[in-house]
Amino acid sequence: MFRTVAGRRPPNVVEIASRLSFFTVLLDVGGWALDTFVIPPTALRELRGQLGWAGAVQQTVLSAGALAVVSAALLLCAFWMRQGRNWARMTLIALGALYLLFVLTDLNMNMNRLDLSVIYRYLPELCTAAIAALLLLPASHSYFSPAEPAG
Repeated sequence: MFRTVAGRRPPNVVEIASRLSFFTVLLDVGGWALDTFVIPPTALRELRGQLGWAGAVQQTVLSAGALAVVSAALLLCAFWMRQGRNWARMTLIALGALYLLFVLTDLNMNMNRLDLSVIYRYLPELCTAAIAALLLLPASHSYFSPAEPAG
């Protein structure tokens, strides 16, 4: 399915981080769809009340486009990371750190309402932080280190 650099097969932690990236994108897209169209008060309804129908549709399309760009970037980084590219690994680690910082600061501001919605709202960010943690493990680090010349 994937071709790796120098024919090396990635270790399990890199495989797990790669698959977790795909799962994170699914969670992000699913959460966006639920917030926008399903869970009351829906974002589309609130936007329609503030901006009118045309403004709400325009803002929803813009939001979907931004989500598509961010999701594609995450998937491409995961793909390149799995192939052994260290810069993609570092990008995912930085992204995981930023997402974890976002969760911590946002939770600190919204501590008055801790319920089940907190889990589904922050699960993609927590998964991205878990990807970063996996990519910092020694097995992962050795995969991205340059191979020592034999002999």
